[in-house]
Amino acid sequence: MRARSIGFVLSIAGLTFAGSLAYGDDAKTTKGTVRASDGLNLVYDSRGTGGTALVFLHGWCGNRAWWKDQMSAFAGDFRCIAVDQAGHGESGKDRKEWTAAGLAADVESLVKSLGLKRVILVGHSMGGPIALAAAKRLPGTVIAVVGVDTLQNAEIKPNTEQMKPFLDGLESDFKSTMRMGLRGMLPEKVDPAIYESIASSAERQDPKMALGLFRSFGQNDFKTLFREAKVPIRCINSAGGFAFFNPTEADINKKYADYKAVMIDNVGHFPMIEKPAEFNEKLREVLTELTTKK
Repeated sequence: MRARSIGFVLSIAGLTFAGSLAYGDDAKTTKGTVRASDGLNLVYDSRGTGGTALVFLHGWCGNRAWWKDQMSAFAGDFRCIAVDQAGHGESGKDRKEWTAAGLAADVESLVKSLGLKRVILVGHSMGGPIALAAAKRLPGTVIAVVGVDTLQNAEIKPNTEQMKPFLDGLESDFKSTMRMGLRGMLPEKVDPAIYESIASSAERQDPKMALGLFRSFGQNDFKTLFREAKVPIRCINSAGGFAFFNPTEADINKKYADYKAVMIDNVGHFPMIEKPAEFNEKLREVLTELTTKK
């Protein structure tokens, strides 16, 4: 499968690879568990007590620790929640069917179980379309969605022929295919430790879960997701410089939602990890606009 085809497949699915990082000792961060609608345990970290909650949603094969720099930076002004989505991290993995709709329902269960009344969903890659679907489920509670290198083009259309070789690769050689795909999601000169941390975790994911979600997200109807979320959508996306870069088409997206995007230069698909200080600065600007809207 050609590299460009892999990049297209990953972009339309809204997917990403992710690894495992520890928060370290922090008495202000508490760990909890809520139940999904099917009884599966969802593990989350919570920090801060603000009236508006930021719920951070990682991408495909990721975990909640990817948001450690944001949890510490924003807890002074918001209640920050980072969750291991079902099948990932410490959350439950015994689910018969892995779908995008299932993950969106999990977000609804989390928000309602924690009694959150005013929420901004921050979703990286796969977490972006999950956030839009969850916003539809939580009208009046979710006030905005912030995408992180995701939701670049509402009119992008899945191509099953292009997806099939990548899926076949995951089925026949899961680890190598994951590593190959991930290599194209980062700049050539990325810190090798970042790549290795992400890759070593991604390759240990459950192939059944990963393939199920990949297939499900490949069926996303982004026009409908944008329209039916009915909340402002703001994105913090990469400006390019890696093989599988997907340009942000803001003018197209504005046809379907209240949409704006800001770019970060010289990063790959993981701006919150590659350049956390710059990412946090841009996120704070976006949150200021969203929380002061009349």
